Amino acid sequence: MERIVLGCGAVLSEGGGTLLASALGGLTRWIATDRRHLRDAGMAVAGGVLAGHYLWPIILWTLGMTESPHSMTMAAFVAGTLGMSGVRLIVALVETRARRMGDA
Repeated sequence: MERIVLGCGAVLSEGGGTLLASALGGLTRWIATDRRHLRDAGMAVAGGVLAGHYLWPIILWTLGMTESPHSMTMAAFVAGTLGMSGVRLIVALVETRARRMGDA
């Protein structure tokens, strides 16, 4: 039980909040798309977490906002939402290259 409480505390902390917001941004992007496969949801959440973790400072700078816990979380959500587009682009490039190699 203590592990569950500690895990929830880590997610609700400042760093965990940005990761959670990033994951929810990716999940929101997946819900807004046509695809409904669970595999795509996992990729959306993972892509959102990665994009939100690394790109939230760029989003914050682009929007011209100061760094506060609320603005960091908002920027992580936006980066997570946009991150899914990046993951889909990379997957499409890999699938295209694989098809070309299969045709050759």
